[in-house]
Amino acid sequence: MEGKSYDAAFFQRALSKAYSCPNLSIEEFSINVVTPSGANFCSIIYRVALEFRRSSGSPLESGKYIIKDLLPVAADLGSKEQYMFEKILPEMESILEKAHLGEHKLSAKCFFADVAPGKEIYILEDLGALGYTSLNRFQGLSTEEAKVCLKKIAQFHGASKVLCEEQPDLVAKLSPSHYTNGISDPVTSAILLDGTTYVADLFAAELPEISRKMKAQIPEIYSNSMQKVVDPKLSNLNTIIHGDTWLNNIMVNRKEEKAVLLDFQGSFFGSPAIDLHFFFYTSLQSEDLFNRQDELLDFYFRHFTDTLKECKFKGQLPTFGQLQDEMHRCLYYGYFSAVCEFPTCRAPPEATDGFDVKTFLNPEEMLKKRGLMYANEEVRQRIKKNLIYFDRQGILETP
Repeated sequence: MEGKSYDAAFFQRALSKAYSCPNLSIEEFSINVVTPSGANFCSIIYRVALEFRRSSGSPLESGKYIIKDLLPVAADLGSKEQYMFEKILPEMESILEKAHLGEHKLSAKCFFADVAPGKEIYILEDLGALGYTSLNRFQGLSTEEAKVCLKKIAQFHGASKVLCEEQPDLVAKLSPSHYTNGISDPVTSAILLDGTTYVADLFAAELPEISRKMKAQIPEIYSNSMQKVVDPKLSNLNTIIHGDTWLNNIMVNRKEEKAVLLDFQGSFFGSPAIDLHFFFYTSLQSEDLFNRQDELLDFYFRHFTDTLKECKFKGQLPTFGQLQDEMHRCLYYGYFSAVCEFPTCRAPPEATDGFDVKTFLNPEEMLKKRGLMYANEEVRQRIKKNLIYFDRQGILETP
């Protein structure tokens, strides 16, 4: 798809508004589609380079930007991104900056947003121009990469908890999780219910009793379990949740060992264990997932509480026991992440070719995609090991 609608005139109007410079003029302009296959299922990403003057007599400036154009079907599902970019994230970054942590950047700066029914377009700073790079979704994260990401997730959660304390009305306007009403739309149903059914069938011969339990929960128990996990009233520890913390939504500056977060479409108020389960089960290498989760959870918690202390949080500091309780309470989110999301995150190029959110609504095409995604023996063995663990934890039981 070419960036035909995003020409120099579009950018001139957008940047004139963003910089409050009505006479801004663009003199050089280039645009390219840069969305890698399988890197973004919900939007098309463009990279823009340009030269401009803020007025006729001002010096020539260079700028590099990203356009994020959400697919209409994804925009129709409901996105929190505009509110996060315009209201929440600037306040959270201000909290971190005042704490003099030496690192307060949480995300790309948003210069412009155009949001209407079925449409969301954002102009963001190009993080690649600032030294940030993407991570390898085919390999998963090394231990050190995981810690860099977890430190940023901890800062995000910590700053949000301070914001909840200082500006509760602002946080209260953030709409709740997409799963508050259970699994209630065709796309979500295709991802969770159809995906889980596929895996249950895949392991029916090897794990017959587990397969039976998985199917017995679909759809009512599955839907109710997801509702309970995302309900902040059932949590003893709440922050603002990113909602999609897999490695493709995190970029790192390897030289400076710091990270930033991308894609806040699914953000909401709830348990930080939700983000942690999603991150662990989609993005860690198997060695860390099965043998270093406790170490990584402790690392996250130390940076989470350090952020609260440095940001002068006035409430009672959370305990590690509270976090552990939440990890246990929210384990169903780990189950969903391991069974439905992890294979998609590690999908080979031949599976992700032409794969976006609309593909989930095409059962015949999804069956082909899943056949490719679950053909990887490493993926299958990891899911099998996780299923045995989830069963032992009791979350596959039917009341």
